[in-house]
Amino acid sequence: MKELLNYTEFVENLASKGKDEVFFNSGPEHAAIVMSRIFKYSNKEVRILCGGFNGAVSNDEEYLKYLEAFLQRGGRLKILAEEDLSKGASKIFKILKKHRQNVELYLTHSRVTLKDTPVHFAVGDDKMLRLETGTRDYTAQVNFGDASEADIFIRLFDNNLMPGSKEKPISLN
Repeated sequence: MKELLNYTEFVENLASKGKDEVFFNSGPEHAAIVMSRIFKYSNKEVRILCGGFNGAVSNDEEYLKYLEAFLQRGGRLKILAEEDLSKGASKIFKILKKHRQNVELYLTHSRVTLKDTPVHFAVGDDKMLRLETGTRDYTAQVNFGDASEADIFIRLFDNNLMPGSKEKPISLN
């Protein structure tokens, strides 16, 4: 428990300052802490390429609280999911449905790999990046202040992944 509190303080400190510093994390608890800070400190847009919100991270109360606050502030959320789990038990879908006017959710058959390893990622505004290089154990590298690195993934998302996925919207009704 103390380790998680220390980690939360560490992440909060970096995120609140938009610090250009790479750090690593692993496990669903750490992933939820980082993602909650991406939602907390993003003002305009968050892009996510994910497995599909199975609940390991997306059922975390802090994650859900900051996601909802981001959407209530008028933030836009673009999600490409590798699997449609919208009819499942993950709590995130209740929030996404409530704020559907600010959410784009699509099924994607595209896979992104780095050195033959599948990756997921999230980009907050134009400078925060969580690059998940271990999609089974949520291992990731994170930076809250590298606009040039974030831009690579924004362009990948918008120009390569999004166009082919727009034909497969996941219903939030």
